[in-house]
Amino acid sequence: MYAAILLWDMGQGLLIDNWLAGWSALATFARMCIIRIPREEQMMCGYFGDGYRDYMRKTGRLFPRLR
Repeated sequence: MYAAILLWDMGQGLLIDNWLAGWSALATFARMCIIRIPREEQMMCGYFGDGYRDYMRKTGRLFPRLR
């Protein structure tokens, strides 16, 4: 979900003629992701334990790992 919103915001920045309005959503959402994603991962580790830590090792944070 976060990756899709980031890609959407990048597209918006490229399409809107006003650079400030176009790229402000990307800057705002990127800051939110930097703050929110580690907190969510900590909460998920607390709730699901080692099962979620194993899942984190196999998957990427925002985009899937290619290996």
